[in-house]
Amino acid sequence: MTMPEAQPDGPGDAGDLGRRRLLGYAAATAVAGSAVALRPSAALAATSLAETSSDVQTVADALAAAQESAWGGFSNGQIPSNVLTAVPSSVAGSGFLRDDAARQFFSMSLAFVQAVGRTLTITEGYRTYARQVDYWNRYQAGTGNLAAYPGTSNHGWGISCDFGAGVETAGTAAKRWMDANAPSYGWQPTGNGFSRPEPWHFDYSGSWTGPSSANATVKPEDVDTIILRCTGPLSEYPVAGYTVLLGVRTLRHLSNVDMVNSMRVIGTPYYELDWVGFYNVLSALGIPRSAIRAEADYFWG
Repeated sequence: MTMPEAQPDGPGDAGDLGRRRLLGYAAATAVAGSAVALRPSAALAATSLAETSSDVQTVADALAAAQESAWGGFSNGQIPSNVLTAVPSSVAGSGFLRDDAARQFFSMSLAFVQAVGRTLTITEGYRTYARQVDYWNRYQAGTGNLAAYPGTSNHGWGISCDFGAGVETAGTAAKRWMDANAPSYGWQPTGNGFSRPEPWHFDYSGSWTGPSSANATVKPEDVDTIILRCTGPLSEYPVAGYTVLLGVRTLRHLSNVDMVNSMRVIGTPYYELDWVGFYNVLSALGIPRSAIRAEADYFWG
């Protein structure tokens, strides 16, 4: 993977293009590569339901109850990733939440690390319809964990998380902190009440009021800095996941999740690109590839 080294222009050139115009271009480049096509599968009919309240007894009731959480005109598990907010998760393809749920997660994660002393991790967030069908079929066959009927899980609305970092185990300090404090951020420990308790499962209970400015289409005049994560390895940094805070001719390496979350709490736009797109954005912002390194704090001016 090689590309020509981007060289800084003279001090006047960035002013001619405009700081925010350049960042707007970079953000638009990131957005263009973020959409994911979803291919829903047909659900398997059954009468034994899972992640539902005790008064829901039929598939029809469960589907009707799920519509109470619908938002944005989307179908459960069929929400394009570019209208969700990216969050770190360990299950591939699930690192997305509805924007308000994500913003509250970022705030909660900072409080969690201060209180518990470790990063609050997400095992699984958003779940596609196809993945829910797979989980449901395994559950019905007795080979998988508890799973909601396809189209009824709050994971499919981007408002559920399965947490790690000790939260997955009842009685731990992490779980006790989350049960006591997560509701103040809108995250409820609903998994405690499942027919098979799941201490790791939390649902966001806030009402959706429309996209926030932090998740709206990025306008050049509104952008000063962005967070950019390279999803693959780079020639200068061979470990996938290199994440930086970028401005015009400025780059700061965000070396851990808590640093990223602290910036996202204040609404800094976040994007993920492959190495080609990552290098292109740096070039557009006048940042040389030599700036890429661990703990980088690059400024040219």
